[in-house]
Amino acid sequence: MSNVYPEEIVLAGRLDGRQRNRVKGLLDMMYSPRELSEEIGINVNKVYMVYLPGGCPHERDINRHIWINGKVFRGWFEEVYQKRPLGKGETFCLTCKKAVPLVESERKNSDGLIYDLSSCPNCGRRLTRIVDQKKAK
Repeated sequence: MSNVYPEEIVLAGRLDGRQRNRVKGLLDMMYSPRELSEEIGINVNKVYMVYLPGGCPHERDINRHIWINGKVFRGWFEEVYQKRPLGKGETFCLTCKKAVPLVESERKNSDGLIYDLSSCPNCGRRLTRIVDQKKAK
């Protein structure tokens, strides 16, 4: 059973919440890769090995130095790494690193937390998808 998803989730280059907020604060000015990495709070190697090969918009000056506009980088980053919601009958497999359909799901209830348990059709890993959470009043 082969599933084709139109938009694959890009995992390389993902940032945590603090780093994503720092990307939103980038100015409309040119940053060197080192300056950009310090502003965001990442290793400079991620800029060179993930973002630039991934299509990050940049310019080179006459000395072949790389310059990245902060505002343009922010727009590119938000487009490439946008949140992609899962479909109604899907869950995310952490082993396969992709969205997979729920197969023979079993609905469980634990202290107001309603979730579906299933297994990945590719690797067999047990998967959980939270359906609803009812907080006690």
